[in-house]
Amino acid sequence: MKVVEKMKLTGNQIMYLLTIKKISTTKHVIRSVDVASQMDYSRASIHKMLGTLKKLNLIEQEYYSSIKLTPLGSRVANGYLKKYEILEKTLEPVVKLPEGYHLGVCNLIELM
Repeated sequence: MKVVEKMKLTGNQIMYLLTIKKISTTKHVIRSVDVASQMDYSRASIHKMLGTLKKLNLIEQEYYSSIKLTPLGSRVANGYLKKYEILEKTLEPVVKLPEGYHLGVCNLIELM
């Protein structure tokens, strides 16, 4: 079994990872303030989770430097993104997804 398939993240970790991936499609340099702005979370919360993702070898970030996905982080994010898109497309026609539903979808992915 591949490392990607074994890696089990929490809904919150999935959401952060997918947010970083999303930002990376439009920005070459990602800063923690970009993630905080996109997620509407405090910079302290962002800092704490970035430390967790760094320990899991999903992101690289030097002290007060830009953030980027590691090759492992990119593979894991791609795998979770596929699940996210499938769930989102499945749920949209059935229920009206409320504002801020992204964490709920990520929590469902955590249970898979």
